[in-house]
Amino acid sequence: MRIELADYDAAWPELYRRERGRIAAALPEAEVEHVGSTSVPGLCAKPVVDLMLVVGDAADEASYVPALEAAGYRVVVREDDWHDHRILKGPDTNINLHVFSRGCAQVRRHRIFRDWLRDDDADRELYARAKRGLAGREWERVQDYAAAKNEVVLEILERAYLAWRLPSDDVEYVTETPRNVRITLEDYNPAWPQWYAREEARIRGALGSAVVRLEHVGSTSVPGLTAKPLIDILLVVPDSDDEDAYVPALVEAGYYLRLREHGWHEHRLLKRHEAPDVNLHVFSPVCEELDRMLVFRDRLRSHPQEREEYERTKRALASGTWDRVQDYADAKTRVVERIVLRALS
Repeated sequence: MRIELADYDAAWPELYRRERGRIAAALPEAEVEHVGSTSVPGLCAKPVVDLMLVVGDAADEASYVPALEAAGYRVVVREDDWHDHRILKGPDTNINLHVFSRGCAQVRRHRIFRDWLRDDDADRELYARAKRGLAGREWERVQDYAAAKNEVVLEILERAYLAWRLPSDDVEYVTETPRNVRITLEDYNPAWPQWYAREEARIRGALGSAVVRLEHVGSTSVPGLTAKPLIDILLVVPDSDDEDAYVPALVEAGYYLRLREHGWHEHRLLKRHEAPDVNLHVFSPVCEELDRMLVFRDRLRSHPQEREEYERTKRALASGTWDRVQDYADAKTRVVERIVLRALS
């Protein structure tokens, strides 16, 4: 098959608005957005309008599919192993409705890519050239054409993610942080999973049923990766902003609150008074950072070349002195985002 691209059509936004109205009538609380190439003025595209529907749980089809079927939609794709993604076709065949769960990192990825192309003329033109070049070939499936665009998509997304940053000045330090620090990296230590297991037992003993999810993340969770001898733990509680529901119990267990980030998913960071050194990251359930942290960990575990790429960056940066450990972490942003984006593609 060949991919038929059309010049931008000013009717596409109106088609989106019509379908959004159809979906809203079926699901009054629906969170629907226009995404994909037809959402970017001036960009050539296949004449297929992509919509993104964000629901509480995309895998729970009973909560939204019957209502959409009554409106003329039908499920055509289920990807249980990829963010529980669903695709529904509309009454018109030129409508694709992509469904993701609230808190899924794919939601932000679609938004950032769309908004960046709307604002950046050079990258919009770069993407258009790549699409036109690929559309001239024959493809077995549309998915193969989409996969071939991945290289230029990742290049553009990397620039977009680096430009898009949440405000960094909304950090409330509860306890003082060390200054002028040197980063000490160690070869992978097989004891690190045991360190995590002990902390997991301590946290579960302190919080009981308040633990929604607990995961070993960060470099010490990746076999074979050089790391600071520090155990990063991801703790999900019903509401990270409700500190009274979990902080006192964790203090009793030997932790203390280091910082609050109200503007970044209400993130809380707790530390341990005693060895081993621990960073306990606390988030609420519907938070895309959970998805990103786990995707990053799993990608490094399964892709040795990217693990080596990350390690080279870490070793190069560790040779300097940093005002704060967070500054070292921020300096790794480019390679981290690159790896996360590959994992999300």
